[in-house]
Amino acid sequence: MYSMKKAIALSVCALAIIVSRPVLMASALSDGQIAVIREQCESIRDDLKALQRSDSRARVYLGRYYETILTKFITPLNVRLVENNLSSTDFIDNQNDFNRTKTNFVIDYIEYQKVLEDLTLSDCNKEPEKFYEKLVNARAKRKIVVEDTVKLRKLISKHLELVNGLEARL
Repeated sequence: MYSMKKAIALSVCALAIIVSRPVLMASALSDGQIAVIREQCESIRDDLKALQRSDSRARVYLGRYYETILTKFITPLNVRLVENNLSSTDFIDNQNDFNRTKTNFVIDYIEYQKVLEDLTLSDCNKEPEKFYEKLVNARAKRKIVVEDTVKLRKLISKHLELVNGLEARL
């Protein structure tokens, strides 16, 4: 039992080291890093597959959430404001920014998912340098998706501020 715990701890540590490393060229990997990738290859791939499943569920949830925000709150309010001659360029600009960022989120996530799929199919035993290079690329794509979600949260907050400002004026 102790050896199983130790193996799990080692694989988690190895994945953390590999995933948290700054962006480096694959040729910059040391022999020790290459050995860790090879030793923990299957465990790392299993962890990446679990991440892939988790990210996929998160994308579905967030996609529905953002679509609901847009179609049930932002757009209907803007339509109502226009109908009542209360429209504001701030509301329209925020809606356009939200829609554009939501579209970018979907596109960026699809790109990330393709890169992650390619990474999980890579053979880290035979080609650890290429595996690491693909890992670095997947991390960069995932960072872009995270940035999209941050932008969308800010736009939701901005919309709430606009609504509160409108409410205070009326």
